[in-house]
Amino acid sequence: MPREGIRTDTQSLSREGTNFQDLGSRFAAAAAALQNGLASVNACAPTSGGPATAQPGQVDGFVQGLTSFADKADMPPWGDDEIGEKFGIAYEGLQTGMFESMNHLAQELTNIGGALSSMAKNHDENESFNEELIRQQENDIDFAAGNGGTETHMTKMA
Repeated sequence: MPREGIRTDTQSLSREGTNFQDLGSRFAAAAAALQNGLASVNACAPTSGGPATAQPGQVDGFVQGLTSFADKADMPPWGDDEIGEKFGIAYEGLQTGMFESMNHLAQELTNIGGALSSMAKNHDENESFNEELIRQQENDIDFAAGNGGTETHMTKMA
């Protein structure tokens, strides 16, 4: 018999945990596809793992745009004019941290998803345990008052 009070929608919590884990995996694949696309035009080193499968959408368009520079193999993809050189200096200085941050974010999204799923499971188990304790206490009170109930281990201890 459910009690009145605050109720937690553990099914939604668990479902959102799964969604976060999926988001982390998709973000990791997109980040790897971006890095591998940039590596294909010599704009960075490839990912340490195997090549990621590119997700349809913006990543593919970006990678395709970068690879159109392939016919200018001796020139960086951002060009060799003044603006391109300045961009290249800034980009090269930040790219390692950028990829580390992207990988870290993907891992943290996955971790959050796992934590939400665990939270839902633990909350359900805790609620079930508390409900059973309350049932036992009510039964013991009824038994002690002579209103029925059955003798339980809690009554035997008293």
